[in-house]
Amino acid sequence: MREALFPTRWKRDKPPSIERFMATFPDDYACADHLARKRWPKGFQCPHCKSAKGWRLEARPWLFQCAGKGEKPGCRRQTSVIAGTVMHGTHLPLRTWFIAAYLVATHSNSISALQLQAKIGVGSYKTAWLLLHKLRRAMVAPGRTPLDGEVEVDETSFPYRRNSDPVTGGQGKSKVGKVFVIGAVERRDGRKSGRIRLARIAEDNARHIKPFVLANTAVGCTLHTDANRSYNGIPERNHQPRNLSGKNELPAHITFERIHRVFSNLKRWALGTFHGFREKHMDAYLNEFVFRWNRRRSFQSAMDRLLGVGQALPRTTYRDIVGDTSEWRSEHQDQILKMVSPDRLEMARALASRDRIDILDALDQIGQRCDVRYERRNPTRPALPPRRKGEERSTRRYRHPPRASREEVVAGVWRHLLPGSGVALRD
Repeated sequence: MREALFPTRWKRDKPPSIERFMATFPDDYACADHLARKRWPKGFQCPHCKSAKGWRLEARPWLFQCAGKGEKPGCRRQTSVIAGTVMHGTHLPLRTWFIAAYLVATHSNSISALQLQAKIGVGSYKTAWLLLHKLRRAMVAPGRTPLDGEVEVDETSFPYRRNSDPVTGGQGKSKVGKVFVIGAVERRDGRKSGRIRLARIAEDNARHIKPFVLANTAVGCTLHTDANRSYNGIPERNHQPRNLSGKNELPAHITFERIHRVFSNLKRWALGTFHGFREKHMDAYLNEFVFRWNRRRSFQSAMDRLLGVGQALPRTTYRDIVGDTSEWRSEHQDQILKMVSPDRLEMARALASRDRIDILDALDQIGQRCDVRYERRNPTRPALPPRRKGEERSTRRYRHPPRASREEVVAGVWRHLLPGSGVALRD
């Protein structure tokens, strides 16, 4: 890829047109050449023997064959340019991945799996859905720099009705019918906003708020929050709370306008593009919003991050994303239990000790139970109009035709009806 195609200046780093992008990457060979230049800026170098001599396999352009003239004579091992990237182990063409990454990076409001399936021409919705989730896995850098300087922190909630939630309730700090999300944003000069961080928390209390603040803010930064006591006592951070319940205080969306702007854009983005989140994959969608916000003015870094260039990403499979395998559940047991509400976790532990089963299996059984049954409320008016006098039967969309006797037909009472009108003869 030529350097003139993607300028490196922050404010001038605009994506190319679709026609220019397609001309730059017409096939898999061009995509493989771009990945090779990103991996080896000074030319090919075997990762096993440090040999600088090798060639590319014409049948598989993403594979390079070592010539075996390095530290280990006779190495001749193959190296893939997609190893350690989001495309590791893929069966799709490289050009399909590049087009998908281009669409994800250039769509300001993201793109759904159904739209992506139609644009890149894959055969099934599952393939497009898996491709999008793999790109979302690559959006988060493990060692990303924490927020620094003046940081606003606040919480919000998403409406989410679970099967185990009661019909009523959910006001205030109640966790019924909602999912809590905590966010942080850097203050810039004027009214500008810097980088952001978002995460889902099980409850709106200090037990879940403090770990987020410690993991996503730098030592010595200043935290600007409301009068929530959950932020008190965070070590090595300057805290400036503000009580918004005073008589002359401005509303929260004016006092903390940056973090409330983030929450407003997040909810509008979620409902407008995806029409809501599933709780199981909510962290992935939050990371995507963080990725889009932090790289909203940089196309080249967004493309490199999506494709996993310069990273060492593990291979991700469908089972890893869905998380319904016993291996995945055992490896992420601590993370799963951390996101469970305390009352549900206590019920699961009691059930696991009583039935002598695994704690995760107990959580599944509790989730399948529904103690509260939903009852349809009586409508203010009937769904169907009342029957008229002499009417035998009526439905919402179909009304039975009248029945006529043979004498009426002979007498010409029904002669105005066309053939096939459906009038039945009455004996």
